[in-house]
Amino acid sequence: MTQELKDYLGIPRNLIPWFPKIDQAKCNGCGICVKACKHEVYARDESSQKAVVANPYYCEVYCQSCQFQCPQEAISFPNKAEVKEIFRELRKTYPPR
Repeated sequence: MTQELKDYLGIPRNLIPWFPKIDQAKCNGCGICVKACKHEVYARDESSQKAVVANPYYCEVYCQSCQFQCPQEAISFPNKAEVKEIFRELRKTYPPR
């Protein structure tokens, strides 16, 4: 299923660098993140069966629920303060409606 990218508070979602990264050395392929994410951010790599970030911009901005469910602590997110600063800069181009 392919989703359409939605704006986040009037800013194009593909301009906001908020999405998970997976440490492949830590990932054991359990698939909890794939099952838990209702936004279809993750998929399984066909060869390794480990999780990959297949649709990074489907991730809900500031959501980190998958990170807390990963038993291997293999999922990380960008620094929120840095993303908020990027968001403030984007607001100059995309003011609130």
